[in-house]
Amino acid sequence: MGHTTLALFLAAAILVALFEDTDRERTRGPIQPDRFRLASAVQIAALIVLGPWAGALVAAVGTIAGGLFHGTALRKVGFDAGAYALAACAGGIAFEVAGGHVGRLRLLDDLIAVVALALAYLTMRALLLDVVRARENFEPRLSASAGEAGLGSATALLAIGHPWNVVVLVPLAIAFHQAQLRLRGLQRETLRALETFANIVDERDPSTYRHSLRVAGYVDGLARALRLPFSDIDRLRWAGRLHDLGKVAVDASLLRKRGRLDGAEWAAMRRHPRLSARLLQRFEFVAPQARAVELHHERVDGAGYYGVGGDDLPFASHFLIVADSFDAMTTDRPYRRGLSHEAALMEIERNAGTQFHPAVAKAFVAVQRGLDPLIVLTREELAEIRGASTPYRIPLVGVGELKERPELLALGGVVLALAGLGFDQTWLTASGGGVALAGLALRIVVQFRAGRAAASVHRALAAGNERREVFQGVAAAMSSAWHHSWAALVSWDEDGLGGSVEAERGAGGPTPAALASWLVREAESGRDAIVAAGAELGVDGVAVALPLRRDNSALVGFLAFLGPKLPPRHVELALLESLDDLGLALAAKPQLDDGGAEDAEPFETVADPAHLALVRLDER
Repeated sequence: MGHTTLALFLAAAILVALFEDTDRERTRGPIQPDRFRLASAVQIAALIVLGPWAGALVAAVGTIAGGLFHGTALRKVGFDAGAYALAACAGGIAFEVAGGHVGRLRLLDDLIAVVALALAYLTMRALLLDVVRARENFEPRLSASAGEAGLGSATALLAIGHPWNVVVLVPLAIAFHQAQLRLRGLQRETLRALETFANIVDERDPSTYRHSLRVAGYVDGLARALRLPFSDIDRLRWAGRLHDLGKVAVDASLLRKRGRLDGAEWAAMRRHPRLSARLLQRFEFVAPQARAVELHHERVDGAGYYGVGGDDLPFASHFLIVADSFDAMTTDRPYRRGLSHEAALMEIERNAGTQFHPAVAKAFVAVQRGLDPLIVLTREELAEIRGASTPYRIPLVGVGELKERPELLALGGVVLALAGLGFDQTWLTASGGGVALAGLALRIVVQFRAGRAAASVHRALAAGNERREVFQGVAAAMSSAWHHSWAALVSWDEDGLGGSVEAERGAGGPTPAALASWLVREAESGRDAIVAAGAELGVDGVAVALPLRRDNSALVGFLAFLGPKLPPRHVELALLESLDDLGLALAAKPQLDDGGAEDAEPFETVADPAHLALVRLDER
């Protein structure tokens, strides 16, 4: 039986590697690599059934077979095989140390051993393949890893009874893999459609023909010279490739105009970065680049299109700013001749620290002159660039805050109770029943509190006649249920690319430019509530915005809040329940002219015209 089982696992590892490796090639796109690997599930099952050394053999043989079949370089095949074998050994040893027995698996008794196996195997795999080989950040991707461990454990349970029992999992594994392939194919097709769109934008003006291709190439060369992770290189390159999509809304005559642009024409030109960001935000796999794309005409000193500068600029935008400016300066435009390569580099050096980020500008100039930026940059500058890719994340609900999600408690309790019945564990059944009852009780409490909060909101809506008075009442009603430091009533322009802060309550809110940047990108997301980490807006806490719509569903404003954390569940339910009434009460009435509130604070802060001299040269 031992030899038969080993032979079957070797065959399974080879077959899985053959058809799974067909999708292993790098796409060079901003698509997250598929991290759920059927090969890993087979290896985990082999570790449980056969032990660490036989499991390492299965991992190595499968990896080598797949690599040789698909023509992978021998050096890479050898490294991958060694990495998977070491990961398998680590996982198998951890399984035995944690109390597991090779060739036997009993749940719940061996649950801790299985968890130890999965953690050791997946951590070692991520360190060797992602961090060491691919120069990526360590990111274990727990959901996909848990799926691999679960499928591996299920395969082991079947194989322990009889090796051929695992045949029943084959159709499921193939169907799942095909679904993954279709998803990635759809993402690639969408990306190619966006790329075609970018080509069309470039071809509207002969002077910008292939502009986005050149910008993407400059960004790609700079990121590679800085030895950034491959995933960051892909994201930066595609941000450069798609950064000018919004120019489709700019009249071609403005792009080709030889004379100076007047105020209205500059206003039209300044719209295109935000429109580009709005387009990208609609596609999940390129949405992380949207903010950098929106700010690719900004300056470090804050004298760019939207007045965003300094630390408020995401680091990726600095790559786009310098690459876009360099290409604009070195190409002929209708209103001036292009600069020489060296003259443009000198212009970048002259404006480092004012228009361009000093470290990024220094690295870009070094790359264009054929120098290694790792030698030119100081250790601090290099650390600043490489450490700038950490994404903003909103803290998840912690264990102590599960009372805010009572439905999770109730469902979790039901699952535990059923598991207890299935494993004939009375204590687990009783515990699950208690958790489920507690969840149902908390659900009733949340619904009661949500009803009271909604009633408070409706009283505030009925108490005032003037919109600002109504806003103040709603904000006050919310403050009693959810402590927030700032609230604002935002009026929205008809073109959807800006607006104004009509009324505020509290202090410490984001700047108008940061608020506009966020809302422009998310305005058409279709969500009832828009949420962002405060760090994205340059403030502490969590920002929440509710879209205000007239009865014809037209978006005319937002009710925005800033708090230390997400609103409690009952406040969330109350706001969503009152959303239609809030829109009707707080939405501005349609106006026949272009006027607005006299004391409204405009979102779009415009740089002094004197600062646009260089913009005229390199940013149009």
